[in-house]
Amino acid sequence: MIEIHDHISSSFNNELSVLDDSLIEMGSHLEKMFEKTLLAINEKDETLAKEVISSDKNIDNLEISVISQIQILIAKRQPVGIDLRILVGCTRIAGYMERIGDLLSSICKRVIILIEHAVEKEKLIELSTAVNKLFKLSMNSFAKKDFGLAEKVRNEDVEVDRLYKDFFNSLLNKMSSNAKLAVPGTHMLFISKNLERIGDHATNIAESITYMASGQIKVEPRPKIN
Repeated sequence: MIEIHDHISSSFNNELSVLDDSLIEMGSHLEKMFEKTLLAINEKDETLAKEVISSDKNIDNLEISVISQIQILIAKRQPVGIDLRILVGCTRIAGYMERIGDLLSSICKRVIILIEHAVEKEKLIELSTAVNKLFKLSMNSFAKKDFGLAEKVRNEDVEVDRLYKDFFNSLLNKMSSNAKLAVPGTHMLFISKNLERIGDHATNIAESITYMASGQIKVEPRPKIN
């Protein structure tokens, strides 16, 4: 449950629990979308890609529901201190998850275009798998309210950055010497950038969890590769 301490009002506890469940449901939908995205990339599956694209609307609706719950809680309970931080943190997390849904949808639109092209996708799958793992880690840290796990997400984002940089530079070099790669290569570059952004949002979720616990707005800079 979201609250880090119990409240005198049991109804407030219940309302926070419902909000917690809504965010976990949103994360669960995203995990399913991510798994379908990985399969769509690996198997060039247009049907799965289209399912991900259509599922993005569900994520939008879930975000609207979460924000509505938060607005009602703020108006009714007028929270302060840690309670207010929790609600602000949940607002941030819902926003980051909505953006992840948008990025997954964008990736799948490009996957459909790539189906007709013969491309090497091993490194792209490696990057996708690493980002998916990072996102699941961030959602686990929220579900368990494990702030040590949230810090682990921040540290592991550097591996996603490394994979992205390696993939980007390698593909760019191939495109410069092979004109036939211009179209598929461009779409793959956009896909890799969207994956890197999902990794950033997963890390933003982890930092929001830390904020909820500590009230610390400014955190130490994330580890970065050179």
